Amino acid sequence: MIWSGVASAQTNTLATFNLQHSEILRTGMMVLGGWALLNILVGSFRLMKATRNKRYFFQMNIYWSIVNLIIAAIALYSLLTTDPATRTLAESIQEHSWYKKILYLNIGLDVAYFMTGIWLQERARYSPKTEQLQGWGQAVVLQGIFLLILDIVLAALLEDKATLLYNLIP
Repeated sequence: MIWSGVASAQTNTLATFNLQHSEILRTGMMVLGGWALLNILVGSFRLMKATRNKRYFFQMNIYWSIVNLIIAAIALYSLLTTDPATRTLAESIQEHSWYKKILYLNIGLDVAYFMTGIWLQERARYSPKTEQLQGWGQAVVLQGIFLLILDIVLAALLEDKATLLYNLIP
């Protein structure tokens, strides 16, 4: 009788973890998708009247946001079409580990985006394509900072929930 109570509590804890884990990721992808849509809409309107480097800034933001929107849509589809409550402990640990690896890789890429944007702006000072490089550099810095903040927050939220998961390991 005691063992069934322990197993039931463990199952409930695992289901709770899986639902929280999935909710964190869904929220993150909704934020990413919302950011992308906002950039596409604002950028499209502003691009029509923009001149000089601002034209390239909005142009790059639109391109970047199309990619972000596709990533968010694919991730949301995957998250919304699976039932997190049915995952086993092993599956939960594997998925949690995989998402953390992806987020830490993304954090590294975000820093690289930021640095690339800085480099583009610096390169603009000595290039005949000054306006283009400056606008693109500003956009890449903005996108890199946003993605860095988003990925750090998501990684921190997932790390915060990890104790609950790892306490279930016998």
